[in-house]
Amino acid sequence: MSDDLPQILLISPGPDEAVFTDGQLTAALEKLLRDDTAPNPSVLLLRDGSLDDDSYLQAIGPLIKAAQGADVAVLLENRVGLVETSGCDGVHITLGEKDGSVKRLRQRLGDDLIIGAGCGASRHAAIQAGDEGADYIAFGALDGSEAADPDLVDWWVHWMTPPLVALGAADLETAKTLAGQGAEFLALTPGFWLDGPDPAAAFAKAAAALRSPA
Repeated sequence: MSDDLPQILLISPGPDEAVFTDGQLTAALEKLLRDDTAPNPSVLLLRDGSLDDDSYLQAIGPLIKAAQGADVAVLLENRVGLVETSGCDGVHITLGEKDGSVKRLRQRLGDDLIIGAGCGASRHAAIQAGDEGADYIAFGALDGSEAADPDLVDWWVHWMTPPLVALGAADLETAKTLAGQGAEFLALTPGFWLDGPDPAAAFAKAAAALRSPA
């Protein structure tokens, strides 16, 4: 494996989980961001869920403050209507759901906010999203149920321009495989940093393992 790792996109648990709304997630994130044994993630992606808008905004406010205070960009999953109100940096949309095409979103949000396009395993959707101005393309599933296809990642990074996020690494072996394919960003699910008493140590351990030989 190359010493040049992708930047890390850190995925939160869903807001329907207690850890999201009771302050535990904020405390875990703050501890992780204060730790100097591993590089900070570049992006924090806050999952969507069934919370109403007011409750969602209340829950994510401290997370956005903590992340942006450490120069970590914050994206909301699909909650387009809350992007500007929340003060976050942009939105990650799953194509085919909710607010429609990247082109319409770009017209609505302007050029200053990030629009990321989750394309599953669809080359067609990825190409179209790139043509319509997506700031990044993502292959795989946010919840880790489907890892980005390494061959698809390899094809994109060799032939296409928009940065790529490799999603779906539910375990370290898969994460190492995807990290070696050349994607600009590797997404890490909550299991890489929240499944234990010390999120900073868990994240540092994962980062160190990604740097070790395959």
